[in-house]
Amino acid sequence: MARAAINIMGETGALFDITSLGGTDVDSYRDGVGVYCVTGTLGMVPFPPVDQGWGYSLHPSENAAKVDIAFAEDLLTVTVTMAGEPYDLKTMITLHILVPDVPPEEAPEPPPIVVDPLEVAQAEVFRLRAIADYAVAPLQDAVDVDEAADAEIALLKEWKKYRVSLNRVPDQEQYPNSIEWPIAPV
Repeated sequence: MARAAINIMGETGALFDITSLGGTDVDSYRDGVGVYCVTGTLGMVPFPPVDQGWGYSLHPSENAAKVDIAFAEDLLTVTVTMAGEPYDLKTMITLHILVPDVPPEEAPEPPPIVVDPLEVAQAEVFRLRAIADYAVAPLQDAVDVDEAADAEIALLKEWKKYRVSLNRVPDQEQYPNSIEWPIAPV
């Protein structure tokens, strides 16, 4: 068995990339808060029976989100909620499914992989920024209500410096082809 996967950016619903043995005419979009639609999956793999549907992976910071996946009229719809409310993912969701291996004599020639370094760099900045925002929020809350310990104040400052560094990544001379990534606080 092989795995087919679709990666979707949470903020926009845009397709980040796919891995497939079949069709690659897959696209995605955000249809509303917490609703992501994927077209073209039938060219990728046939949608299986309900009990063997698409699985998913979320960033650990969003593991509390509930994800429902439905397929109707050639449209794969992913609905995300958090605490019972529609929720836009801050990072990315990976949809995946196991598909039978294609015998070597029937395997289609894979299309050439074209990687746009700007898209990859922007996606990584977005991903790292979401992690930093998630780390800053509770520290900033503690400061805002005057309950922050000295260590929390120091850590908050480190995370904010890290976010500033992330925002300046596009200013690097060799961006997006060569990037010196800032180191996240520990």
